Amino acid sequence: MKEASLVAFTLLTQAAVGACWAALALQLRAERAGVPDGAAGAILLVAFLAALAGLAASFLHLGRPSNAWRALKNLRASWLSREILFASAFTAALGASALLPLTGLASPFQRGFAEGLAAAFGLALLYAMTMAYRLRTVPAWDRATTNAAFLASTLGLGALAAAAVLAAGGGVQALPGFSVARLVVVALAFHLLGLAVALAWLRGLAAGNRTERESLARVAAQPLLFRARVLLSALAVAAGVAAQVAPGRAGPPIAACLLAFAAEAAARALFYEARVREGL
Repeated sequence: MKEASLVAFTLLTQAAVGACWAALALQLRAERAGVPDGAAGAILLVAFLAALAGLAASFLHLGRPSNAWRALKNLRASWLSREILFASAFTAALGASALLPLTGLASPFQRGFAEGLAAAFGLALLYAMTMAYRLRTVPAWDRATTNAAFLASTLGLGALAAAAVLAAGGGVQALPGFSVARLVVVALAFHLLGLAVALAWLRGLAAGNRTERESLARVAAQPLLFRARVLLSALAVAAGVAAQVAPGRAGPPIAACLLAFAAEAAARALFYEARVREGL
């Protein structure tokens, strides 16, 4: 698919933002409990690698990647320019928050500042990314479901990525009231919310104008993608159930993360298939 690079960019970046938020939430909870978190750093590092991969994927969409810097020249009027700016700022702040602890030179304040900055830039990036697709000339995208779908994928994929990292590292045993299995349940709830939003989006297109119905026809012409999205989501839920049955095993949370990511990739591909312009 010609939009594969954009699918990779949006999903990897959103997963990185969500994982960053999950790591900070875990860290704050550990501090309140008076126990060492020990795992937030690993989550931040994985999130940083995902953000880097997302930025690399975004360059593949450009005809001439060497001219990417020109996209920043229209910050006052273009949400796309702001998206690129915030993506770069988020990745830089996330890299600082992930790598500073490894040097042993940064103070707790400096690490906390970098983490807070990454979280704030992540929120700004998610908003800019959403607004970049709320185009009046593309009615299928200019809907509240775009905001809801992007937020659901950010929270769902981010929490699942965090759960997978924790499961691979043995979880967080010292944190009272926390388990990787519970985090998987919360993450899958957001993922299924995204599926519900997708169904509401399709119903909205069916009741829309001629351009929106044309978008629906283009989506309907890709039945394999839609079936894959539903099947992969069902398999992700099954892996989540397995995580509850065998909470000490690393396989189910990791499988749930990979399956949910594949399901979101199918959903995002359908989102791009719906692009039908109206007017100028």
